[in-house]
Amino acid sequence: MRPPGGGLKLALMDTLTPRTPWAEAGEALLPDLIALRRSIHEEPELGLFTPKTTAKAKAALAGLPLEIREGLSTSGFVAILRGPQNGRTVLLRGDMDALPLNEDTGLPFSSRVEGAMHACGHDTHTAMLVGAARALCARR
Repeated sequence: MRPPGGGLKLALMDTLTPRTPWAEAGEALLPDLIALRRSIHEEPELGLFTPKTTAKAKAALAGLPLEIREGLSTSGFVAILRGPQNGRTVLLRGDMDALPLNEDTGLPFSSRVEGAMHACGHDTHTAMLVGAARALCARR
């Protein structure tokens, strides 16, 4: 039986031996990213129009040395981190939309939107991308 409060998460984090700066960065960001994921989870949006989710992700990226480019046909966006010189390029992407389902999990951060739920993990995608952006900006 899994202990309450994310025992599985702790077991996985313990396997990161030796500790790397990237693992430590992820662990330090974890409380903020969990809060962001839960906030997104509570207000799921369907389809390509996700203004609340977009606003939350942009707010979580505020102050970072990123170029933000707005989507032309959706409410998505691209955040570009430029290095000190030309070199390799890495692309990380994720979805932000939810599914047309009613949530009945009983979680304290359950969907507050009738007929919409993040059952697909896109709330997690968004939070993980914010975490990756923060970690990459800190080590640029």
